[in-house]
Amino acid sequence: MAFREATITGISEISPDCKQYIVELNSGEFTGEAGQHTALQTEAGVKPYSVFAVDGSRVGLMLRAYGTDGVGDYMDARTVGDTVQVKPELTGSLTLQRTDRPAVFVGTGTGITPLLGMLQAYLTGGGQQAVFMFGEKTEEQLLYKPLLEQYELVHPVETRFSLSREDWEGHTGYIQEQLPDVVETVGDDADYYACGVPAAVVAAKDKLDELAVPSDRVHTEGWEDAQVA
Repeated sequence: MAFREATITGISEISPDCKQYIVELNSGEFTGEAGQHTALQTEAGVKPYSVFAVDGSRVGLMLRAYGTDGVGDYMDARTVGDTVQVKPELTGSLTLQRTDRPAVFVGTGTGITPLLGMLQAYLTGGGQQAVFMFGEKTEEQLLYKPLLEQYELVHPVETRFSLSREDWEGHTGYIQEQLPDVVETVGDDADYYACGVPAAVVAAKDKLDELAVPSDRVHTEGWEDAQVA
């Protein structure tokens, strides 16, 4: 795995424990597409991270600092202008399939990162019906909620949020519990993309199977079942 030096050109706080980073290669360009992941090599170790956007020499990353995650905590202490070592070749099996049929994105936690990139690719590619479903524990952790609500106003996107550990004006419970209503509305011919906490991804896959959505319409990273077993 070859790494190259890159400069952090932008940092934005997305939630109390999540930050968005724009990272630009000092030479060369990234290869791959939204939904795939790069990797960061730091003095605290190496860790893969999905990108929410890729544009030539730049990618957008969103990292959560857990306080116990060496790479995430290392990045949390960086500032604009600092350099990092990053893998320029994006890899991973979670990529946008088609734009000529509906698309449903189901995310939890930082799993929203690749889904945002695929949603953008779907819309710019002419996609005409998307549902973006995002579940978190508390309202404070609903990442990119204002951005998604803006998308809903100007694009053919329906947004659905759900909280599992806090009462609020919106849906409560696990996000996969809303899938029966979505499948009834959108249909089983749509592509369903799921990413996030492994247990939530597996639960979403199981629910879609119960709803008779064909397995070739359900797309995930592919390693979640082993994590839950």
